[in-house]
Amino acid sequence: MKVRVPASIANLGPGFDVLAMAVDLWLEAEAEPADAPNWRFEGEDPGPDNPFSGVAMKGLVRSEIPLGVGLGSSAAARLAALALTGLKVPIREAVRKEGHPDNAWAAYTGGFRLVVDDTHFSLPVPDLEVALFVALEPAPTEQARAALPKDVSRADAVYDLARVALLVHTLYERRWEWLRAAFDDRLHQPQRLHLYPYVADVIHAAHRRGIEAMVAAAPKHGRSLVTRISKRGMSVER
Repeated sequence: MKVRVPASIANLGPGFDVLAMAVDLWLEAEAEPADAPNWRFEGEDPGPDNPFSGVAMKGLVRSEIPLGVGLGSSAAARLAALALTGLKVPIREAVRKEGHPDNAWAAYTGGFRLVVDDTHFSLPVPDLEVALFVALEPAPTEQARAALPKDVSRADAVYDLARVALLVHTLYERRWEWLRAAFDDRLHQPQRLHLYPYVADVIHAAHRRGIEAMVAAAPKHGRSLVTRISKRGMSVER
């Protein structure tokens, strides 16, 4: 069997736990039946808790997806491992175990996804490049979640609701000059800045002068990566 799963980016701008997209970085697993798990890894190793450790197959996992930097590496690995077990529709099991339905749906279907409870919807996929700043020392997901307040003000909630609507409208109208305003947020990004103290300078530099300036603003903390939104999701070949 051969399984390919794309990376994914969730919490897009104001769309916390709601908006996600697949991007053109891939995890690929090739395997055949075996009496016990026997895996080799090229690229980013999923680590000791990787989901392949429980799959009784002999195989190779290649991954272009950086770990722990918000690119859905764990969702991709979970989907691939479940597909190799023979499950016909692994997505709901992946969502239950992974706890990130936005990442999982985007990786499974590809494209730009709007996730509402247990349902997901397709949004227009812009033919745009995505410039990423990949942190060299990512913060754990649990730490990022713990930074969020339990309550938010009505003003901040309305602010983000308006920008989610603007972002969806921007995708349909293809008015890319609205993207910067549409990606603004008050519910999760400002609260997490202390985990990455250099990010404010990186964002400011990127807005003013592009990706080279973005990296130059914090050269010791990350690297640049340019990719595209992927219209393709997970694929399985036997």
